[in-house]
Amino acid sequence: MPGKRQPTAVVQANGRKHLTQAETDQRLDQEVHVPPPDKAVPPQWLPKRLHQEFEEIGEILRAAGLYAELDRDVLGQYFLARERWLKADKKAAAAIRADDEKLAREWTGVQGTYFKQARQCAESMGLSVTSRCRIVVPAAVVNAAGAAPENEDDEFSLRLRARQAAALGG
Repeated sequence: MPGKRQPTAVVQANGRKHLTQAETDQRLDQEVHVPPPDKAVPPQWLPKRLHQEFEEIGEILRAAGLYAELDRDVLGQYFLARERWLKADKKAAAAIRADDEKLAREWTGVQGTYFKQARQCAESMGLSVTSRCRIVVPAAVVNAAGAAPENEDDEFSLRLRARQAAALGG
């Protein structure tokens, strides 16, 4: 069973499949490319108290190439779910301190729901290490035969340069 279709940049970077220029152009024409915005602008429905943090994280994501204008709502939902998770966490902690087992169970359930929502938004935006690893295009593997030697001053290169210099000078 074939795997999920990968972007052209990933296929080329892996180096396992040769694409002609026509195939590359055809694949690139079929891919959706969304230009990055000039600035990360929070959605209007997001509370004002979360705007500054939205702009900070949005700029980091934008600079990394992981943010487009279409991602605005998902990032806003992340901040909202995280804020609600923090409130539920405080209520659960208060119920635990008061030894109210029933109330603590209810609030930890609510807390778990908001945590799942925040984590899902974070993973879709690349805010976790594992999600960034899935997003990053792997570096092209350098062919060992075509790679330049790390030390240009090996014995063979030195002798070759000396012979070339002697031939040009003599």
